[in-house]
Amino acid sequence: MLRTLLLIFGFAGGWFCPWLAALKPLMAVFLAYMLTVVFLRMRVSKGTLTARHWRVLAANLLLPILIWQGMLLCGVPERFAQAAFFTAVTPTAAAAPVIVNLLGGSISFATAGFLLSTLCMSAALPLLIPPVLHRPVWGELPAALTNGSLSLWETCGTFFTWLGEQPAGLILGRVFFVTLMPMVLAVILRRKFGERARNWGNQLTPSTLYVWVGLVAIIASSAAQTLEGHTAGFPRSDVLWVVLIDILLCVFMFAFGALIGGRTHLRECSQLLGQKNTSYTTYLAFACDAPFAALGPAFYVFFHNTWNGLQLIFHKDQPKN
Repeated sequence: MLRTLLLIFGFAGGWFCPWLAALKPLMAVFLAYMLTVVFLRMRVSKGTLTARHWRVLAANLLLPILIWQGMLLCGVPERFAQAAFFTAVTPTAAAAPVIVNLLGGSISFATAGFLLSTLCMSAALPLLIPPVLHRPVWGELPAALTNGSLSLWETCGTFFTWLGEQPAGLILGRVFFVTLMPMVLAVILRRKFGERARNWGNQLTPSTLYVWVGLVAIIASSAAQTLEGHTAGFPRSDVLWVVLIDILLCVFMFAFGALIGGRTHLRECSQLLGQKNTSYTTYLAFACDAPFAALGPAFYVFFHNTWNGLQLIFHKDQPKN
């Protein structure tokens, strides 16, 4: 209940305070902090990955492309197809293992799935996003790099400058900061301090709820500002279409995940595909100058949390053996 109330408070506060959009640079910092805490307390053994984990990952990779292309083939305006893509391509949320545990599922299975989704989808996003936004993944190398006229240090400097200017390079840099850097930092701390580092993660976990609420407020204010800025070009009814798309995607993702999980891992796979780290792709959409596409994952947060809230209510009402 507290999580739901804070979600509503954060979104409403951000929506009616568009000036909070000025805090968008903090989105990456908040995301990096939350994932660092998650990685600090995670325990995954070598034998925890199964065929079902890879099937969920394959669905997370392929479904966004099929949905995006399918909508375009059906004549849906491209801005809606892009919003659907950014929603569907979002990796698993850090809270998925927690929800799975509350629903009586396997937290180790869900944790392994979350880690696999976060790392693999983060690696794929720099290649998947540019074509959706009609940008080349990589441009041509500068002539200075191919004619051998530069020294080793000049070659390195020129290459990294070129890399940072490429669409895939820009996304890769942001992905590194919000995902790979927290994981590397957590690994270093776990190796140096052992169980104490994991205890730090457990102690810091409650703070991530409030960081997450702040993140939701910034996302909502940015969405409100985007909608206001697009009033001349897009009717306000567009937001209702994005909401409808998100509802359909939410139902489909949870259902398809349950289908992959079968009887043995229905709850786990449903959460791994349906519960998404929407802050992540919302941030990437804004960073890629695709604010309308950011509305997709920004609104999806309501629907996956609503479904999980209903699941928890009905699960608690079930008689215990």
